[in-house]
Amino acid sequence: MRVIPVFCIVTLLLLTYDKRLEAEPLPKPTKADELKQLNDPTLLVTHVSLESEWDQFKDGAERANWTFTGLWAWRVSDCQDWAIRFTLPFVYDRTDRGLNDKWRTAGGIELHADTASDPAFAENVWRLKWGWGVAHDFTHWFSLTANAEYNRSIAEEDNVRPQSYLDMAVPATFILPQHWSVSAKYRTVLDFNNGDRWAHTLTAGIAKRLKVPVVLSATIEKPLSSGTRRFQLGLTVVYYF
Repeated sequence: MRVIPVFCIVTLLLLTYDKRLEAEPLPKPTKADELKQLNDPTLLVTHVSLESEWDQFKDGAERANWTFTGLWAWRVSDCQDWAIRFTLPFVYDRTDRGLNDKWRTAGGIELHADTASDPAFAENVWRLKWGWGVAHDFTHWFSLTANAEYNRSIAEEDNVRPQSYLDMAVPATFILPQHWSVSAKYRTVLDFNNGDRWAHTLTAGIAKRLKVPVVLSATIEKPLSSGTRRFQLGLTVVYYF
């Protein structure tokens, strides 16, 4: 697990190696470079692409993938090229077997980058977060989820102490008539850099789906552990495309 933080630290050092972070265009690639770039990730060439794949399985199932990719590359210095990549996948899956859509699982890795220009709003820490969750629909109106996230800082500024903590939560959602829902969540955080201290909170929420694809929600969170915060109120507006 130490490989990812070390890699990110090296990347940050390379980013700050050259002070002239001007977005200079790269030289126009040759036709050979454009052909090699299909299988050579070391060639950073500004481009857009659409990739399609189709799989046929032995049990009769089929799967099709369409992936749109855009990459913008620029010259940082004589020995450094950088690029930003955007990938958008679309997946179609068909099977002759009955699907169990009552269980779901998902996971991922997230980089928290502190780029605040005002120190009053900065956390002064860059942090990696590994997360995984499992959900089950017991009925059409009741769902239960279990989430676990491990956070670890990879760079600190202004003498901020390193962060390393495990964040676990069990939210439950109840679907009500007229497109309303209520939710309850128990959350606990284990802080490894603060004497393995535990913190516990309870959250209650209510949400309404409007006639347009917009969901309005309000939550109230109450800490169960000792601390300076009495409670926290939250309002969220989500628009679905």
